[in-house]
Amino acid sequence: MAPACRLAYLDRLTGTDVADDIRGLDTRFLVIVGDKDPGVDAAAMQATFLAWHPNARLVTIPNCGHYPMQACPPYVAMIVEDFLRDAAA
Repeated sequence: MAPACRLAYLDRLTGTDVADDIRGLDTRFLVIVGDKDPGVDAAAMQATFLAWHPNARLVTIPNCGHYPMQACPPYVAMIVEDFLRDAAA
């Protein structure tokens, strides 16, 4: 990633606080994390996003890092399809 892109991404993450805007929304959410992600793990998601959203579902993918959609796309697709199927039922 180009340094300018990294700086813009960091600025977006640190300069925008949407927590109050999304906290408590009555929406189903699917949160997918990789168990090898050093920055965003299941514990962090349980302490934040899942605490704010009782309708959120957390799925941890084994042997996967920060980009599970790139590391194991068929598995991620299956998880998303299952989530959408359950939501439609």
